[in-house]
Formats: sequence, C-alpha cells, structure tokens
Amino acid sequence: MRKIYGLLALLFCTLTVNAQVDRSVRPAAEPAREIKFNDAQQFTLPNGLKVFLVEDKKTPIVYYSLALDVKPALEKDKAGLSEAFGDVFGKETKKRSKEQLNKDVDLIAAQLSSHQGGGSIAFLKKYEAQALDILSDVLLNPAFSQTEFDLTMEKYRTALSALGDDGGQVNQRVSAALTYGKNYPQGEVETLATLANITLTDLENYYKKYFAPNVSRLVIVGDVSLSEAKIAAEKYFGKWKKKNVPEAKYVIPSAPKHTTVAYVNKQGVVQASIDVSYPVNFSIGAPDYEAARLMTYILGGSGTARFFKNLRETHSYTYGIYSSLDADELTGRFSINDGRGGAASVKTAATDSAIFEIYSELNKIINEQVSEQELKDAKAYIAGSFSRSLENSGTIASFAINIDKYKLPKDYYKNYLKRLEAVSVADIQAAAKKYIRPENAWLVVTGDIAFAEKLLPLADDKTVHYYDYDANPVEAPEVKKADVTAEEIIDAYLKALGGVQAIDAINDYELSGSVNMMGQTISMTQALKKPNYYLTSLSMGEMVIQKIAFDGTTLRMSGMNGDQELTEGKEYESIKNESAVAPEQNYIKNGYTLEVGGIENLNGFDAYVLKISKEDSKVVSYFDKETGLKVRTVITSETPMGEQQIVTDFSDYREVNGVRFPFASKQNMGGMIMNFETKSIEINKGLDDSLFK
Repeated sequence: MRKIYGLLALLFCTLTVNAQVDRSVRPAAEPAREIKFNDAQQFTLPNGLKVFLVEDKKTPIVYYSLALDVKPALEKDKAGLSEAFGDVFGKETKKRSKEQLNKDVDLIAAQLSSHQGGGSIAFLKKYEAQALDILSDVLLNPAFSQTEFDLTMEKYRTALSALGDDGGQVNQRVSAALTYGKNYPQGEVETLATLANITLTDLENYYKKYFAPNVSRLVIVGDVSLSEAKIAAEKYFGKWKKKNVPEAKYVIPSAPKHTTVAYVNKQGVVQASIDVSYPVNFSIGAPDYEAARLMTYILGGSGTARFFKNLRETHSYTYGIYSSLDADELTGRFSINDGRGGAASVKTAATDSAIFEIYSELNKIINEQVSEQELKDAKAYIAGSFSRSLENSGTIASFAINIDKYKLPKDYYKNYLKRLEAVSVADIQAAAKKYIRPENAWLVVTGDIAFAEKLLPLADDKTVHYYDYDANPVEAPEVKKADVTAEEIIDAYLKALGGVQAIDAINDYELSGSVNMMGQTISMTQALKKPNYYLTSLSMGEMVIQKIAFDGTTLRMSGMNGDQELTEGKEYESIKNESAVAPEQNYIKNGYTLEVGGIENLNGFDAYVLKISKEDSKVVSYFDKETGLKVRTVITSETPMGEQQIVTDFSDYREVNGVRFPFASKQNMGGMIMNFETKSIEINKGLDDSLFK
C-alpha cells in the first residue's frame, strides 16, 4: 500500500508542476552539492601498517582492502615478473589449496581478489572472522604453485606469439616503450626471452622483498566501529613483521623535443594503427585536474566526442577513436586508443588523412574555446559517473588512500562536484594549452610499409624512424618485389603438396583432431568429398557445439546458437568455393581476383604475399618462398566493431597418400587463440553422401 501512496503522491506533484511551470523558460541548474560520506578515521599499528576506517552503517557489506605503496625496481632481463607475480599470487596459501581457498570463499559468499599490489575481500559482517582469516592468509602466507606458474607463463608466451597478428596491440606496446623509455617501469618490454628468465623463485623473492606492513595501507569500509577495526587489524595483521623495502629511483621521462614519427611495419594489413603519445606532468590533486578531465572527455572521451564525430561520423576513417589523459604519481601520459585496449585503427589508405584530422582536432581544442553545450554535456557525464562510482566500496577505499598518499584535503572528494561545476570554457582551453602537446609527441603508426613515406611531412626532423615489435630501432624495411605471377605461386604450392595428379586422386577424406581454446580441448571432425561436399563438426563429449555441412546444394549450420539452412548468400558461396583439398586450383574458375603483393619476411623466412578477393571477400595468403607451402592466411571481414581479421598459421606438413597436409595450425581471432591438432587423416574411405546432410 505504501508504494501505491508514493506513486499517487509523485503523480500529483508532477501534474502540479506541469500546470505551473513556464515551459518556454529553461529551468536553472541546481548548484552542485557536497557529496556526503564519512571521513576516514586513521590509526597505525606498531608494525607500521596504516589503517583507515570509513564507517558506513547503511550497508550490510564490509570491505577490507590492503594496498602496497612501493616502487619496484626495473625488471630488465626479467621484464614481466611483476605481472606474472600478480597472476599467481593469491591462488593458494600455505594452509589452503586452490580448491580449498575457493571453497572457503564460496561458503561465505565473499568476493576475494588479489594482485601484485595487495588484495581485498567483501563480505557480510556476520562472516567477519572467516573472511579476515582468508584475507590475512592470502596476504601473509601465500604459496606459489609450480602448476599455476607454468600455466601463467604459457598464457603469456601464447599471447606474445600471437602479438604480431594485432596491429593495435603492437602499436600500444611500442608506443609505451617510446613514451616512457625502456628504463622506466611502464616502458619495459616483455619478450619471450625475458619470460624465459623468470622462475618460480623470482616470484617468491618478489613477495619477500616488497610485501611489508610499513609500506601498506589497510582500508576498511562498512558497518564497523573504530574499536572493532582496531581489534580486527591487530588480530589479523598485527604480527606481520615490518622490513626495509628498497625504494627504486627512476629518471622521469620527458616528451620529445618535436613531433617524432615512429613506424612499425606490418605488411599487407588493411588497417593502420595510430597513437599520439607523450608523458606529461599530471597527477591526482592537480589544481586543474577537473578541467583537464573535462577537456579530455570533450576531445575523445566518448562516442559523442570530437575525435569520434570527425574520424568516424564525418570521414568514415575508423570505427572508434578515443583519447585519454592518465594521471600518475610520477608522470602522466596522453595517448589515443580504440576503446578496447589497442591503438586507434583506421583504413590503411587513409592513414595520412586520418592523422591530419587527429592533429586538426588537437590544435583546435588548444586554439579555440569549446562550446558551453559541450562543457555542460561533459560535466553531466563525469558527474554521473562519479556519483555512480560511490556505490562501490572500492571507490571509497581509493579515496582514503589517495587523500593520504597525495596529501589532499580531507574534503577533496566531497567537494569534487563543486569543483567540476565551477570549471569554465576558459579553464578548458587553459588545460588544453597545458596538457595537449602535439608538437612534442611520438606519432606511432603500425601499418603497411608502402604508406610510411607519406608521413614524412608530419615529422619535424623529416625522418621516419622504424621499430620492430619490441620497440628496437631497425633499418627501414626493404620492400621486396616478387618476380612471379599469381599462377606461378599457386602452381608451386600445388607441386609442394604432392602435385595435381595426387590431389585429384583424392575423392574424399576424413580428418580427426582437436582444438585447444582457453584451456578447453574440443574434438574436431572434418570431411570433404568431390565435387564440393563439406563437413566440420566440433564437440565436447556427446555435445555437438557446432556443425557445418554442405551437400553441394544446401548449407546447414547447427549448434548451441540454433539451426540455419542456406541456399545462397556470402557464407554459402564461400563454403561452396572452398570445399576442396586445394581450393587454390579453382580460384580463377570461381571468379576470384588474384594480386601478388610482394615478398614479406614472416617469422624469419621470406614468403610470397598473394591477395585474393571476390566482391567483399578479402583474403591474403602467404607461401614460403623456398618450399612453396602455404604458411598463413589472413581473412578480413566486416563486423559491428569494424574490420576484423582472422589469422591462421599452418605448420607440421605431413604426407598422406602422396599429398601433404598441415597437421598443426594456430588461429588468432580477435585475440582469441585456437590451436588445431590433426591426429589422423583417412583418404578415399568411400564416405556416404548422408554424412554431409
């Protein structure tokens, strides 16, 4: 009944307001309010652990978070050590196995997290004793499992091996190294060699070296009194022994003296990745912090920002482009990204035009004031995000840490909205003049070498500097022209497989194998039969995950996402034309356009690049110059997120009935790695047509 009365009252108020307000006059905005939450109460344990309590009697959830405040030394030939530590740390303890730890956490419905800088737990207050026993056990008595370590390192090696398939990730890697320098933590580059140098003992030593109470802050948020907090902190963390933790010293990176163009060659790509990046003195608590955040949001903080409107909506150069201005205790950074963790990607042919528009927007926000409407919209968004973040206890905990760490006024976050509201268009321009420095930036581009020289006019030193994927300077890549035709490349490939006669002698074949993806192994069956029958089936146990069958007339697709039958369309034509032992035999007959793209060095050997297209289908195949075998295909397709590429590498060719088949392949689809292993291939079994229904 109370809900009904409330709705009636709301309706009455609405009708009354509608009757009395002049709609022709825009109502004045309400003044920004002070955010209400309790100040942190602070005390320090004898071992040096700083404890902060933010009492909140309105929530049943209690949140404990411990964060280190250390600056680890450079990792050098063991780059990747701290990241590996963070992935292994907290998985198990000296008294709890991984399974037992997960069971104990689930039993009290808690949320536990751990990372290289500490850990946290959220729980109902009635489970305080169990929860704090778990958190203190994880933080003070960690065990480092060889199994977890091996899994983590294998994950890193796999990711690094696939790095070259993603131009945006390559760009971000090189851009960070150039922006910060390799003698600064954020600029160090992980490689397969540095990962190979990391041992389980290194992780154990990392913990022993950096985890100490006298360099840590423990924040408690929830319905906890000061006396309760003191008792709990002393009971669970009071015996933690303090130690001398070394403080690393760094040379703070500086921005380039002029616009410097860095180019990473990725031959044959249909998209170029772009970043404009430089270090900048910007930290939490800066007098113009709010103005800088608003300015960055207007420039590239959303799908309604200037970068997005210009490069996507007006020019259709990209599917997404954003900018960020990151604050840091020692040095901040301005950069450009795609919103998904990589550099912004644009159409290769429009690389120089896109960069021109990027610099145009950078200069515009410096030289011209933003509109009042842009500022109003930015304030509304950031104020809304800030207010919503207050629902998270982790946010309140970070406030307490930042106030202590950066020596901020106690009411710094309470008055955040007031400071935000006070920012003017003149303040935005002042922030842009201070923090937007296109003339002192690294312009980092990952793309086809054929477009590199177009960037010369943008370089103040009239030089394009080339780098490899590890941010090492290299000579300008030599563009090698292929002295063969597309037909000759295909003929050499067919000969390498065993010859046309042996290929044509195969009337059908059935392949059995497996796919390893994200730690899961999936069974795979593939079959072909002349003239163009095709089958692929993926299953786990008795459950069929996906089945694609083509009987020469109808394409049937079934699985967990439902069933579908096609007798025409792009997918239909693709399966129809590719259903052969060597579909390259019929490319010309099936209407494909072939173009030799030159010679590219691929994993240490030269490969012919063959571009294959038909209507909107785009495939690039790579053929080993020496052996003639196909070693890679890159399929480009349109998706709602823009053009995406599927990269497949082929290896371990073995002969079966006179024809060579790749028994291993690796596929990278949007960062998802799938490893295919062929176990057996049976030739001319006399497969029944019903198999392909």
